[in-house]
Amino acid sequence: MTPNTYGLKSLFILLATFIVTMTLAFLSGCLCAAILVYFKNGSFIFGWHEDVLFSIKRGIVVGIPTAVGIWLLSKMKDKGLPRNSQ
Repeated sequence: MTPNTYGLKSLFILLATFIVTMTLAFLSGCLCAAILVYFKNGSFIFGWHEDVLFSIKRGIVVGIPTAVGIWLLSKMKDKGLPRNSQ
């Protein structure tokens, strides 16, 4: 069995994965909200340009700290460092 190494390659994989995942999550949230408004009021207010840009911006803002946090926790676990200094 090979030891786990958490280098820059795994950081970039985590970054790409979480940015795409969060962007798709925000985009589907915008689409669901537009569908709910359509059923309530009868007007479909989903704008591709605005909602896609909104989702990409929020996906980057949320995806980067999430990926870096998971990467740091895995490095700390690999090195045996305690997470809490209590």
